[in-house]
Amino acid sequence: MAVANNEIQVQWDSGSNSKSVTAAGTATSDAFSFSATAVDAQVTLKADNASTPASGDTIEFYLLATCGDPDGASTDEYPVDSDDGILLAVLDTYANDPAVKTVGCPVAKGGKLHARSTASSNAITVSACINEKTVS
Repeated sequence: MAVANNEIQVQWDSGSNSKSVTAAGTATSDAFSFSATAVDAQVTLKADNASTPASGDTIEFYLLATCGDPDGASTDEYPVDSDDGILLAVLDTYANDPAVKTVGCPVAKGGKLHARSTASSNAITVSACINEKTVS
């Protein structure tokens, strides 16, 4: 039995490694897939303030996980936003800019990341990568 580490670069807007999230705005990444042999995963999240950070300039990251197609009528289905996602972390760019955090990530068939800004005036650029552990 061999264990391997695989990196998944999270893409935003069909191919970009990062996304600028406007003040009080949201952004959802492109869909990504975990390997069929994945048994564990961690995600590194980054938030970089576009200007001088102010108090309250935070980004909430959520996992919008899918286990497939629950009703068998279409393709894989995902939660839509933070209301139904799994909270992964809150990064505060006022305390640390850029803010970076690595946290555990549930393994599913696949997912998307959803970023929600609480900043009142600044755009914050988000990015992420996932490290999955696979067994073969």
